[in-house]
Amino acid sequence: MRKIHLISITDPLVLELASAIHDKGYEVSVSGAEIPLEMAEELEQDEITSFGNGWFPDKLTKNTYSVVLGSKVTQDNPEFKRAKELGLLIQSIPEFIYQRTKSKTRVVIAGSRGRKIIIAMMAAALRRQKLAFDYATTSEIPGLNKHLHFSYEARIALIEGDEHITSVIEKRSQLEFYRPHIAVMTNLNWDSSQDHDTPEAYMSTYRCFSTSIEREGKLIYYGGDPVIGELVKDIRNDITAIPFEEHPVVEEDGQVYLDTRYGKYPIRVLNRHFLININAARLACRQLGIKDADFYQAVSEFTLSSLSV
Repeated sequence: MRKIHLISITDPLVLELASAIHDKGYEVSVSGAEIPLEMAEELEQDEITSFGNGWFPDKLTKNTYSVVLGSKVTQDNPEFKRAKELGLLIQSIPEFIYQRTKSKTRVVIAGSRGRKIIIAMMAAALRRQKLAFDYATTSEIPGLNKHLHFSYEARIALIEGDEHITSVIEKRSQLEFYRPHIAVMTNLNWDSSQDHDTPEAYMSTYRCFSTSIEREGKLIYYGGDPVIGELVKDIRNDITAIPFEEHPVVEEDGQVYLDTRYGKYPIRVLNRHFLININAARLACRQLGIKDADFYQAVSEFTLSSLSV
C-alpha cells in the first residue's frame, strides 16, 4: 500500500484531500500546527494517521511514496526540508489533482465570475445522463457535497480553475497545472486584492493557461469580454475556439423559459450573468457528448429545484 503524507492539515482543502486519498486505498498520514480537536477526532474516525500538533520530520522515510504540500507550507518547514533530503516526490495540491485526473478528460472552468454555477449545471447534466465524473473545486458548489471527489471509473473530471498562486513555495498559478482538454473562460477582471500585482501579471497567467490546453483541445470563451477576445487572437492553431453569449429567454405568465430550437424550458434566472453561464455549460457539455436537449432538461430541473432567487 502506497504511503502519502500531507503537510499542514489545517490549510484549505488538505483535510478533504486526505480523506479522498484514503478512500482510494492509500495509507495516509498528516501533520499540522494547532490541529483543532474536532479535526483530530475526524482524522481518527477516518483512520488517517495524525502525528499530532507540530512537525515530525523523522516520521518521513524512503518508503513514503509522495508528500503533498498545503498552500501555506513555507520553505523552512522541517518536514518539507526532510522530504527534499530524502528525494521524495513532492507535489502541490494542483499537481496532485492533475496526476489523479491525468487519464481523464479534464474540463477546467476559469475566469473571474461564474465558475461555481457553470460547474453546478454541468454536474447536474452529467448526473442526469448517468455519466460518472470526478471533480476538484475551491468553492462551495450547489449540488456537490464536497470539494474533491476521485474515482477509478470516471472518465471525466471537472476542475475549478483558480488563478491564485499555488503555494508560498510554488509561485505559479494553480491554473498552470491542469492542462485541460476543454477550457471554459468566462470573463477576466483583475483587481488589486488578487495574488497578481498588476493587470499584466494577471493576463500572463491566463495566457499560460491558454497555452497549456492539450493538443486539439477546445477553448469555450465569453465573446462579450474584449480582454478574452485579445487573448483568443493568439491561441494555437490546433485549438478550437468556441465563443458563447447570453442565452435567449422568453417570459410567459410570469415564468421565464429558455428559448431553444427544441422548445421552451422553464428556469429560475438569478441574473443576466446566469444566462451567459448557461451557454458556457451547454457548450462544454456538448463536447462531452451530452445533447443540447438533454442539457436543457437537466438545467431546467436543477434551477427550479435547487436554486433560490
